[in-house]
Amino acid sequence: MSSSQHPPTPPPNTRRIITTHTPSRTATIAINAPKAPTALDDGTCLNPLWSSAEIPATIDQDPTKIEPNSTAATTGGSVFCTYDLPPRYEGPMHRSITLDYVTVTRGVVTLSTDDGSTVTLQAGDTVVQRGTMHKWGNPSDEWARLTSVMVQARPVVVEGEEMGAVWPF
Repeated sequence: MSSSQHPPTPPPNTRRIITTHTPSRTATIAINAPKAPTALDDGTCLNPLWSSAEIPATIDQDPTKIEPNSTAATTGGSVFCTYDLPPRYEGPMHRSITLDYVTVTRGVVTLSTDDGSTVTLQAGDTVVQRGTMHKWGNPSDEWARLTSVMVQARPVVVEGEEMGAVWPF
């Protein structure tokens, strides 16, 4: 890399706006601030923005006293998060027992499944991930961002065999 080139800049922190009610029962903004992600060992960044420990969710707590839990979707609830992929990243094949609604909000992302299928996604493309083996990649020289909602699901049963979670990390 020449001295005139700079490494790609990670996406900015996500600004969270969270609503609540006042004691007089009117709606108000409780949180309006950026939330920094957590850097993971593989170079990616995970940012749980909100979570619920159960479904249906309890939504009458003080939002300023809640720290989102990135594993809530695997223990009975849901998680809303961003996941930033560095340039030239290829993640591990994995499966969670969750129903995931995923949108690419920045960059180019690849989704690969264990049968060898790969699809290239652009900003605005969406994926409904239904408990299958998959991995995420970023083939570009720029950072990419996925935004997702993960919800606890029942395990998938194929030909009488329950498909369990696979976490290689």
